[in-house]
Amino acid sequence: MALQPKDLRPLAERVYEQITADIATGRIMSGSALVQEQVAAQYGVSRTPVRDVLTRLTLEGLTTLVPGRGYIVNQLDEREIADVFDVRYALEALAVQRACGHYTPQQILRMSGLTEETAIIDPSDNLELFRLGQAFHLALVEPAGNSFLLSVLTSVWNHPIQKRITMTYRQGADYQKKVVDDHRQILAALKTGDAARAVDLLRHCHDVTDPTRSQLPEA
Repeated sequence: MALQPKDLRPLAERVYEQITADIATGRIMSGSALVQEQVAAQYGVSRTPVRDVLTRLTLEGLTTLVPGRGYIVNQLDEREIADVFDVRYALEALAVQRACGHYTPQQILRMSGLTEETAIIDPSDNLELFRLGQAFHLALVEPAGNSFLLSVLTSVWNHPIQKRITMTYRQGADYQKKVVDDHRQILAALKTGDAARAVDLLRHCHDVTDPTRSQLPEA
């Protein structure tokens, strides 16, 4: 897939974004070999940015360098998925506790709009489900007033493994309905200033979206 010619960002950043998107959406499957020369030809670039990108993907845990084969796209394992959700929940719970009582009507309205948009989109559109979910959760923690906390949470949401989890496991109308229901209940708790209830619901929301959780508590 060729890169967009009008994109003025550094070439390595554009190649990285495209390859991670292709891995997240399944266009590049787990177990696939990424050979520098082949990747460079596929994306219409030289080998230099590709080498840098493949090294970065390995540091992030998306690929492994296998001598004689190139960089192999890793499988996602249950421990890795659970680790991502555990970190996200801990950070988001802290942020919601700090933010509760500080939401403006405009912020509540924005999150409500994101929730209702999630309710009506095509449930097979995983990229849009990810975008809306990310936007809701980052808006949820915005009033926490801790810029470092918000920066770390943003980096977790933007990590390619997070998007890959969404694209691989969060699918279908049932998932969509559970997310919408949880987000509506979280908003109801925020409107009454009930931080404890909001955090409990946030845990349920994470359990629903984490495919490693076999038993989901009732909200």
